[in-house]
Amino acid sequence: MQPTVKHFEITARDGLVLRGEAFGDSANKATPLLCLPGLTRTSRDFHPLAERLATDPDHPRFVLTLNSRGRGSSDYDKNPENYNVITEARDAIDAITAAGLHEVIILGTSRGGLLMLAIAAIQPNLIAGAIFNDIGPILDATGIARIKTYLTRSEPVKTWEDAVAYVKTANHKHFFGLAEEDWERMARMTFRDEGGVPKSDFDPYIAKALESIDLSETKIDLWPQFMALSHCPTLVLRGETSDILAATTAKEMVNRHPDCQLFEAKGHGHAPLLFVDSINDRIDAFLQEVDSKRQARLPQTDPAWLSEDEITYIADPNHPSEASSAPSSESEQDLMDDPMAGLPI
Repeated sequence: MQPTVKHFEITARDGLVLRGEAFGDSANKATPLLCLPGLTRTSRDFHPLAERLATDPDHPRFVLTLNSRGRGSSDYDKNPENYNVITEARDAIDAITAAGLHEVIILGTSRGGLLMLAIAAIQPNLIAGAIFNDIGPILDATGIARIKTYLTRSEPVKTWEDAVAYVKTANHKHFFGLAEEDWERMARMTFRDEGGVPKSDFDPYIAKALESIDLSETKIDLWPQFMALSHCPTLVLRGETSDILAATTAKEMVNRHPDCQLFEAKGHGHAPLLFVDSINDRIDAFLQEVDSKRQARLPQTDPAWLSEDEITYIADPNHPSEASSAPSSESEQDLMDDPMAGLPI
């Protein structure tokens, strides 16, 4: 069974156009899921998961997969300084608003999880459940250094064979037991296909921003933002060999949060692949737990823009609850003044 998939675009509060995909029916009873990708990743990382969840015969779920600005099909920003966690978190809030949703479960991979922490500090009521895919309040500098190295590569990727070789070189020390088809799938998710040729699918300025980062000065502590999620069930997915989310940090997340679970993906590094059965099974179980724990379901409507294959939403700059270039709350202003705005990944 193929899910209903609609390509959407929204105009963010600063005028930049963001794009993504909506899987399934927004009227489904299951809590909607919003998927936010990593630093230079795209919504493609979530498509297999979204397709499966949207067509689940017992619990069909509405899923939004969003490309952050400067990635995938979303427009590049003429001002590279806007590639920051706060701006991108606002974009995600705009996407939730555009879909007419009152609360969602958020699945954030790497930087996507940092966006979720920012959303939790700005509008925690939007989040009914949280899934962190190999990210947490403390980032391991070792992993940041590795990401910095492979993103600033100079070797060209001209063929899909090159693309597969590239993802193997970047990840072979952290992923074990993957079949050749898994590496090929990873390559297809990493690069876009342009006339049969693999192309990077993100604004080069995003990678350039990493070049100036002094890792010896990078100290990140986002425990206050993490504890803003204390009201909702939380799942932490950690790659067994992750060099971004330390095992001690993952365990501390469980210890500090009143309703947090940890799942370690064996043979995976940063970040666990979401098309693997064991990981999918754990996500499925958690999503159903969130559904059962919601004491009251807020009314949800089927937004008009989802009735078309291609839709446009313009955030209203005169409506502060939906879009505003100014901070919508003291917590958002505090967050903007916080080092979180300059996070390296």
